[in-house]
Amino acid sequence: MYVLHHALPAVLHRHQRGMTLVELMIAAAIGLAVVLAATATFLGSRQLFAANAEAQAVEDSLRFAASVVRGAVRQAGYSDYAPDHAGADGTVVIGSSANLMAASDDPSTLDIIGASNARVALTGESHGSHNSKGVNGSDSLRVRFFGRSRAGGSDTEPDGTMIDCMGIAQAGPSDGEPSLADRAWSFLFVAEASDKEPELYCKYRSDKQGTFRSEPLARGIEVFKIAYAYDKNGDGVPERWIDAAQLEALAGSAAAVNDEWRRVVGLRVGMVARSGPGIGGARTQGEVLYPLGVDFPGVSFMPPADGRLRRTSTFTVMLRNVMKESAP
Repeated sequence: MYVLHHALPAVLHRHQRGMTLVELMIAAAIGLAVVLAATATFLGSRQLFAANAEAQAVEDSLRFAASVVRGAVRQAGYSDYAPDHAGADGTVVIGSSANLMAASDDPSTLDIIGASNARVALTGESHGSHNSKGVNGSDSLRVRFFGRSRAGGSDTEPDGTMIDCMGIAQAGPSDGEPSLADRAWSFLFVAEASDKEPELYCKYRSDKQGTFRSEPLARGIEVFKIAYAYDKNGDGVPERWIDAAQLEALAGSAAAVNDEWRRVVGLRVGMVARSGPGIGGARTQGEVLYPLGVDFPGVSFMPPADGRLRRTSTFTVMLRNVMKESAP
């Protein structure tokens, strides 16, 4: 027992040895490869997650912008046919009568009007002018409509059914003799934020005596284009689609411009939205987007190769309310 007790450590010692330099280098290389693979997987997953988040943000921006534009266009020319006021003689007055006649040459009385390739001031009631260098050639749109007051409430208390592009409820006319000047406003256009990112803006006036203000609606909207359904013979079916500048060029005089706008029966709207920088990977310079769809090849946009994701949205909205005839 004494011999075995002293011999065992010696035997174990003979079987223990350290790693050679080659083995150490191989183990380090394998460990480094595992770490690099894990890091690459993590970074790839993180980039994929960021790209998916940006793609979802782009889709959300387009969806919200389209919802606002559709709602605004559908309200164009709205008039409340319900009797709003009772006169001393017992007669009733339709507060926002659809029979109000528009001046023949005053563009502010039009239900809907726009400008091609237009830059719009953030204040004031101008919707811009043609070829004034809109952001990426974007157009502008202005919509006017009557609000609606709550039944049984005061004339200035809106019922919430008619809203402007900012979502502010608009009341109906406040007196028994309404005029087209009582109508609400919604302007839609693209402008750049302070960090140069393009955004879809809404210009509005919260009350009839207030000043015009502009607020961004949807970030990343870099193109906003509109084609108008032009109905020359008045049968309700458009013969062609033209932009705002082409439409006004059909008028023989300045006074006739309003008449051409009253022949519009619908709008085709196209938008391009982009993600934040460095998300979508490399893009080739030859990639062309068609905001109004491939059926409108004359309206195109070639984005720079800036690594951003881009999506387009195209939809058509027919006008619900007949444009006002001009006064005789």
